[in-house]
Amino acid sequence: MNVDQHLKVAQWHVEQARLHATVEGGHKCGCPPTEHYEKIIKEVESGLIKEESESCAI
Repeated sequence: MNVDQHLKVAQWHVEQARLHATVEGGHKCGCPPTEHYEKIIKEVESGLIKEESESCAI
């Protein structure tokens, strides 16, 4: 994916997260918890992904 594509996907996921946090009764986004997402979550939680990084570490 290129930079623009990554930003669009990230924007979509941020909006889904906002809806999960604010919609009364819950929000269903349809995102299955895949192994790929699990890996991303673990890498972010471990501090591997830094905001100032210029490259994608995933």
